[in-house]
Amino acid sequence: MSTIRFIDRECELSVVEKALQSDRAEFLILYGRRRVGKTELLKHLLGGRENAVYFLGRNEAPHHMIVRLSRIISEKMNDERVSRFPFRNMEEALEYIAERNLIVAFDEFPYMVATDPSLPSILQDHWDNRLRETKVKLILCGSSVSMMERHLINYSSPLYGRRTRQLKLEPLQFMDLPAFFPGMGVEKLVDIYAVLGGTPAYLMESEEDIFTIIRERILKKEEFLYRDAEFVLREEFREPRYYFSILRAIASGRTTLSKIMDDSGLSRDVASKYLGVLIDLGIIHRSVPLTEGPRSRKGIYKLRDNYFRFWFRFVFPNFEYIEMGETDYVIEKIREGFPQYLGGVFEEVVVEVFTRTRGVGVFPFAPTRIGRWWDRGEEIDVIAQNERTGDIIYGEIKYTGRKVGKNILEELMEKAENVKIKKKDREFFLLISKGGFTKNLLKEKRNDVILLGMNDFEKHVFSRI
Repeated sequence: MSTIRFIDRECELSVVEKALQSDRAEFLILYGRRRVGKTELLKHLLGGRENAVYFLGRNEAPHHMIVRLSRIISEKMNDERVSRFPFRNMEEALEYIAERNLIVAFDEFPYMVATDPSLPSILQDHWDNRLRETKVKLILCGSSVSMMERHLINYSSPLYGRRTRQLKLEPLQFMDLPAFFPGMGVEKLVDIYAVLGGTPAYLMESEEDIFTIIRERILKKEEFLYRDAEFVLREEFREPRYYFSILRAIASGRTTLSKIMDDSGLSRDVASKYLGVLIDLGIIHRSVPLTEGPRSRKGIYKLRDNYFRFWFRFVFPNFEYIEMGETDYVIEKIREGFPQYLGGVFEEVVVEVFTRTRGVGVFPFAPTRIGRWWDRGEEIDVIAQNERTGDIIYGEIKYTGRKVGKNILEELMEKAENVKIKKKDREFFLLISKGGFTKNLLKEKRNDVILLGMNDFEKHVFSRI
């Protein structure tokens, strides 16, 4: 199991640090999904600051919330008076905060609003008439993306327009994992990323063997990873069943609107509405071929996080077997479907790696855009193009133990002929193969063909970190 440190959070740390060192009042909104590292980031930045108060919202009576806030402030500020005479309400607490120019982080702010629905209006009044003229640093943090946006960012919220900065903390990407797991090879990193995604708290549950992780961390009912996807979604939706149906359909490969409708039984209007909500919350995204515009009818839907993708593909459909203790049966079902699932994840990893590295050291030109292409049952795993010069590279990715031969190259060239893309001055073909390449293909030695085995791909990943 890995020990956590801050990986790829330089930008986020910088944003909060600038707010804390500002010579004006700051109203910072920090939000993001559960277990993504918000609280750890706050504690890291607030620790050691004498005038910084951290308060965690929870389900409790309003009186108990004020009493607890009074106790925490009195202990932090070593204020005997507040200890003896606690605040009577939030107005008194905010006045105390203003007088002393405190840094205050209200974590899980939606719970505080659930305790006292008038809290956003109270904060609005005090910010407009008192706090913004001070050097107070107010940080509101929460895990329910929909609730945070509703109470703080939505136009109808009393606090709309008051924030001075906002920051949404996202899960890590694949290229961040080598720093999280120093010394681990790319293939094991792909395994981990395919199952746990980029959420730091999930990654800390990692073991060396991927099926040990699945058996011991995900398929055991007492482990938090067994149902954390469900709990995260229930935080966002009052009635999640239709969302679950849509996510299961997407995870199982039914990624077009029509197939999602068929699988879930929802009408076009209802399915489109739910898909829009899932996109707004960052749970899924809509992808179109590189050659198409954003409104293309060829768009498909995919889960953004691999933990959710794995959970809805393999865990959610097998709840009955897991609850009955038939873990071995579920493991075997996962083993059967895992290679195909892993291949899809690796294709997206390759696109991410080349997007972040711009293919330096691999591509014979500097691309201006990178993506994928599909049409009428055909697809190309990665395409990179320089829109100015017209140079283009088509890539096929094979994440199996079989060697790739000339037939795969020929098929890629045939598919490339069907890609309707503007101007092709120079064309190149890229093959990436986990299992290596046949002797006949290696003998080709064509200037327009690039062969990349896993060792080569691994070197590219680690050399660009």
